[in-house]
Amino acid sequence: MWGSAAARRLGATILPQLADITVENRGNLQVSPAQLDAFEQECALLAGNVGHLSAATGHDADRILRYLATMRHAVTRARAVGGGVVIW
Repeated sequence: MWGSAAARRLGATILPQLADITVENRGNLQVSPAQLDAFEQECALLAGNVGHLSAATGHDADRILRYLATMRHAVTRARAVGGGVVIW
């Protein structure tokens, strides 16, 4: 879903990296402290377009929103300790 054409058309650039599995990233997404603002904005963008994203991908809108809320909470925690976020 995060790497879907719908997410990319909405302007997502960070979360689609989860779909780009390489030997180096092993399918994990690492968001550095410098990327936290952009990542949080991307999560908000997708949450604001959850109906479109859900319809385009077939994933439940409430589930998408829960995932995005968890990611945004991780951003808050990462900022508190000066770190980044890893999603696998």
